Amino acid sequence: MNVKTVNLQGKSEYSFFLIHGYTGSITDFNGLEHYLNKKFNTSVKIILMKGHGTEVSNLKGLYYSDFLNQIEEEFKKELKKGKKIILGGISFGGHLALKLASKYQVSGVFTIAPTIKFKFPFNIPKIKLLGKFKKHWKKRLTKKERILREGTFHYSHMPVYGLDLISEANKDIFPVLKKITCPCLSISSVYDPLINFESSLIIHKLVNSKINYLNLIDTTQHNYFFSDDKNKVFYSIKQFYESILNKKYEKVAAIVPAFNEGERIGNVLRVLTKSKIVDEVIVVDDGSSDNTENEARKFNVTFLKNSRNKGKAYSMERGVKKSKADIIFFCDADLKGLKESTINSIIKPVINNEVEMFIGLRFNKMQRAVKAFALLSGERALTRKLWDELPKFYKNKFRIETGLNLYAKYYGKGYSYKLFKDYFQTLKEEKYGFFKGTTRRWNMNFDVSIAFLYFQIFEIPKTIMRIRLSILGLLLSSFIFYYSFLFIHS
Repeated sequence: MNVKTVNLQGKSEYSFFLIHGYTGSITDFNGLEHYLNKKFNTSVKIILMKGHGTEVSNLKGLYYSDFLNQIEEEFKKELKKGKKIILGGISFGGHLALKLASKYQVSGVFTIAPTIKFKFPFNIPKIKLLGKFKKHWKKRLTKKERILREGTFHYSHMPVYGLDLISEANKDIFPVLKKITCPCLSISSVYDPLINFESSLIIHKLVNSKINYLNLIDTTQHNYFFSDDKNKVFYSIKQFYESILNKKYEKVAAIVPAFNEGERIGNVLRVLTKSKIVDEVIVVDDGSSDNTENEARKFNVTFLKNSRNKGKAYSMERGVKKSKADIIFFCDADLKGLKESTINSIIKPVINNEVEMFIGLRFNKMQRAVKAFALLSGERALTRKLWDELPKFYKNKFRIETGLNLYAKYYGKGYSYKLFKDYFQTLKEEKYGFFKGTTRRWNMNFDVSIAFLYFQIFEIPKTIMRIRLSILGLLLSSFIFYYSFLFIHS
């Protein structure tokens, strides 16, 4: 049996470059290569890594850098052919795929059972020291997997020193995951006997990909291609490839309303303009009398200025109308400690269609103490559809956040939120002085109350209103019955 290479040719402009696992072989993908070649007419290549395909003892003396250099050299040859390449890797091969995706311009990358975090006993500190006494671990293959693997090459044991290799690979890829901006897919099993499914969660969280999928399955094997979930994995990769073909990259616009924020806005714009997930930044100056405009124009932003102070909601609406983005990220101009990772964490759940709006909760004392205040945070990502459907009544002064929360909850797909400990807002009392700042705060609270009451009275969904009226009627009936009973027996 030839276990040296797979090189299937297709007429599509896309090609797949697949990387097998440590102690695996080109048969690790169990027919995925033929599936992709026939269904999409794509070229598919799988290289046999050094030392593999013979005896497990031949892996001794080979390190992470040896495999990376070999695969990278072969990958460069594929790049020269001019096709759009999608990388894929299983287990340790996923590390190599991610590393290449961080260095080269590729059309996508997917990982299957990535070995970022191990399960017991492989996660025991210094367990590799057992290598002095036990050179190899026998792989836990089920009877069914052995049957499925008939006719394919695989090792029955894994070298203990392979843990060092994985550890070295992790140290190399963790710092570069944030450089990955191409579409990304990661698949793990919650019952994988070797790795923790959080491995895929870590990748999903750290990459900067706008198309970023995470799939969890429940097979009890480490190689999912030799399990009952094989077809699920094939289907996930099929959907991933089709999403790349459709090129549904959703544009993200960051809108920053600002009023007399010359001293603070620079720190916010410095982070926003460097963010890879944000396509454009729009600053709307709400009639400032300080140097807000001068500070904003130091950055690559679209700058708009209101003729006079018209309120935060008006500025937000003007910013949205200026952009054609699919997803809007609103950000206040007076933040301290804002990081690119925080921006990504707020925007990604909306890009991935998990929720229609995601709110970043600041680390201010009041927001940590009172959830209702926390949910009025100005840092939020939402779909343009939600914004367009929000009635004009709420796009006025400080009613806006309350209106968005209520509409997302009752009429949209819902919202979610997370507390971030790395950033907070400058207090109004600090910016404007105690008396003026307190007055502005109470004006804000008044607007919030108006928006909430208006929604409860005029716009709450009829089904919920009926439920509330039914409960109220039941309480009144119980009250009348109770006092009638007391009156009759008095």
